[in-house]
Amino acid sequence: MSAPRAGTADASVGPAAAGVGTVTAPIGVRLRQHLRDPLNSNVYALMLNTAVSSLLGIVYWALAARLYSPAELGIGAAMVSTMSFLSNLSQLNLNGALARFLPRAAERGGRLVAYAYGGSCLAALALSAGFLLLAPLVAGRFDFLNRTPLLAVAFILSVAGWCIFTLQDSVLTALRGVVWVPVENTAFGILKIALLVLLAGALPSLGIFLSWNLAVVVALIPVNVLVFRRLLPRLRERGTAVALPDRGVLARFVALDYVGYLFLQAGTNALPLIVTARLGAEANGVFYVAWLLGGSLEMVAYHFGTSLTVEASADESRLPAYVRQVLRRGLLLLVPAVVLLCVSAPLLLTLFGRDYASSGADVLRLSAVAVLPKLLLIVFVAVSRVRRRVGRIIAVHASASALVVSLSLVAMAEIGVTGVGVAYLAGQLVVAAAVLPSMVRLLRGVAGDGVEEAGAHVTTGLWRRR
Repeated sequence: MSAPRAGTADASVGPAAAGVGTVTAPIGVRLRQHLRDPLNSNVYALMLNTAVSSLLGIVYWALAARLYSPAELGIGAAMVSTMSFLSNLSQLNLNGALARFLPRAAERGGRLVAYAYGGSCLAALALSAGFLLLAPLVAGRFDFLNRTPLLAVAFILSVAGWCIFTLQDSVLTALRGVVWVPVENTAFGILKIALLVLLAGALPSLGIFLSWNLAVVVALIPVNVLVFRRLLPRLRERGTAVALPDRGVLARFVALDYVGYLFLQAGTNALPLIVTARLGAEANGVFYVAWLLGGSLEMVAYHFGTSLTVEASADESRLPAYVRQVLRRGLLLLVPAVVLLCVSAPLLLTLFGRDYASSGADVLRLSAVAVLPKLLLIVFVAVSRVRRRVGRIIAVHASASALVVSLSLVAMAEIGVTGVGVAYLAGQLVVAAAVLPSMVRLLRGVAGDGVEEAGAHVTTGLWRRR
């Protein structure tokens, strides 16, 4: 293993790497060196973004529960979750590709961002239009999306806009502009709340849906002016000695990674759709609020995975040290948060109404506990992406989603929305137990921590031709 780089956040490096004694260095100096490491600063900025966004989300849905009827909230939540689900599919998992390749793209960075935006928008238009045509035929509960042609067109455009809104966070992170991510999403959250209140009296049936999308339109313009006028030119000036792979290699990597991502979506963002189809919009309103709160912790875990992917791709020899660092700090942060959320679940959901507290508390607790095994899976997927073992990513996501969806369909019939929480936790635990031996071998520095799948081997071979 190569010598540790200055600025890494391992206990053995950091201050010492800069020539400052770990014992005598002032706390301020050590803190600055700690924050100078992008592996740390990226995570902290994204964590701040999640914390603020979650707080604003709680305020938003608490107000929505007070200002809108349960049926209106259920329909609004179903529209938002459907939009989010289709958008996640349409992004083609380009968030990971941008985090992996954009920091080294130099003069091709602008083209890479434009291709990501354009490809995801085209996919969004096709998928959302197809969904509007087919979903009401499969489940009549989705006919509220086709009430008028204007609403259908607005829904299709909202999916495309949400794609760009989500991808631009990855663009900012990859371009070392991660500090703008919490700024952008805080402004979005505040504006969304203001629009929710303003539209409650005028358009109660569409207030939730419109508040999200009008706020997105406002947020897109200044962020992308920042990206294309400031951050991308700075990337070109900085330059890089590593070129992007050719289009065929890049497309193959993204396509295989996307297969795994599709399985991931089936076991996560598709769950509100399954609840809506099987139990109705009102049941989804209860489930969605609890699921959203529990998912805020999961987002923190994903931030650790994103930062690990970006930094380990630049220096793969440091991968075991980075993994130890991410797992240690992730667990130190998430374990107390999970305990707190489990204890406070009924009180927290009371902000939304008595029905939410009585029916959604167990869902919130179960989804919160599931974050702990999920962290291990997120780190495993990040390691596999850095090492280009795409077959492992597909296997992990397919196994977890198959367990979660199948168990949810069975458990919903017996215990309602709580069954979905039970299924989700069980799925994460089973798959985390399966990947644990491989992670232990990585942390111990054992060579050959497993046999690569055939698809991953082919992808690795392509990458070696760069």
